[in-house]
Amino acid sequence: MVRGLTGKNVVITGASSGIGRATALEMARRGARVVAAARRARALEELRREIGTACTTIVADVTRAEDCKRIIETAGQVDVLVNNAGFAIFGTIAETDPDHMRDMMDTNYMGAVRCTQAVLPQMLERRSGAIVNVGSIAGIMGYAGMGGYCASKFALVGFTEALRDEVKARGVRVALVCPGTTETEFFTRAERKRMPAASRLIPGLSPERVARAICEAAEDGRYRRILPAAAALYMRLKEISPRLAHLLMRRMSAFLE
Repeated sequence: MVRGLTGKNVVITGASSGIGRATALEMARRGARVVAAARRARALEELRREIGTACTTIVADVTRAEDCKRIIETAGQVDVLVNNAGFAIFGTIAETDPDHMRDMMDTNYMGAVRCTQAVLPQMLERRSGAIVNVGSIAGIMGYAGMGGYCASKFALVGFTEALRDEVKARGVRVALVCPGTTETEFFTRAERKRMPAASRLIPGLSPERVARAICEAAEDGRYRRILPAAAALYMRLKEISPRLAHLLMRRMSAFLE
């Protein structure tokens, strides 16, 4: 748990746009020193200029173990790690290129694993720190047309649950933020129209709203936040009665299409 973010060192992956960029801005607004990592140098430079001296940027790719280690080494003491880097390619399992599925897993899941393993030794030694993994409701419920992306986020959820149990008694807090559709470039690239029609009934979130939830998770250590409220309610139904939740999703999608 991190009680207050003022003066804390926060590492954010995937910080050049969308949720990551909004989180960097919100963390800085709350007084944190931000280390923003992503692959796009120009976008990172724009972010650094907007935040000012409280921001350090690192051009890095979380699919490379050496880059993940370099991010942590450059940051020094890391009080909060936000594993946010990710992308989506939507399509049916029958049609999706297996290489695209592998690439999503390598970024969305293994990227978080690599960064977490790079930062854990110092957090465990100090017996303090927080790791916030940015998941998705697609990591709680599988959606037609999103199989590869869902698989990567289901993996991240399982990883987060196991990690939390492993380190909770050792001073490190692990939290999960699961947003629904976010109004960002991310979902534009993934082609939101490929999602089941019923899933599009859940209101889209602004990246700023998700960023606030990530900051709150870092501060209070609460395990899971699902956004928005409509998504949280439906995910609860899915966990109580998976067959009913999937039936409703299929029926409603067929009606709306």
